[in-house]
Amino acid sequence: MAYKNIIFDLGAVLIHWNPRDIFTNIFKDEPNTVEQLLPITKTDAWYNLDKGLFTPAQCAENLAQTFDKEKVLKCITAVPAHLTPLQEGLEILYTVKQKGYKTYILSNMGEGSYKQIMHYDFLKEFDGGIFSYQVKLCKPEPEIYKKLLETYDLSPSECLFIDDVMANIKGAQEVGIDGILCSDHNFVLSEMRRLRIL
Repeated sequence: MAYKNIIFDLGAVLIHWNPRDIFTNIFKDEPNTVEQLLPITKTDAWYNLDKGLFTPAQCAENLAQTFDKEKVLKCITAVPAHLTPLQEGLEILYTVKQKGYKTYILSNMGEGSYKQIMHYDFLKEFDGGIFSYQVKLCKPEPEIYKKLLETYDLSPSECLFIDDVMANIKGAQEVGIDGILCSDHNFVLSEMRRLRIL
């Protein structure tokens, strides 16, 4: 395949995103709280936060029947500070840039997290990007992939998408974009070599 564009997810690809580790840092010496709150990242309320449809307070309020509202709000507010660059991912990004590929971001990310990460220098490497809160859409909804393609006039057959969630890879494939699951950065590198990207 003659790929021209590499599309990157951010969380667990280019930025640290491990909810258990992050929640453990937020709630030091409260292992029960960590276990209780881990499911919130899979809820509709969390996705609505990422979509920009909920504020942190609205997200916490929506989850209040099942989870401790104050702890949910504390968690949401504290998460962005833990979103730090992931060196293994950045090395892949810089390598594909050196090879001449265009690079784009496609990320499920709320406004608070977006504001936290925007000072990172590596973001200057990208030719464009779509963040879920900006377009009120989340992966794996097909519309968010189409939005990226339309915004930057990209041909899906010329794009390769890297994400750590299989459902998001399948969402990309449904609109004609090939994908690599980032279960491990060495696997991503090996797949890129197999595809003769690197």
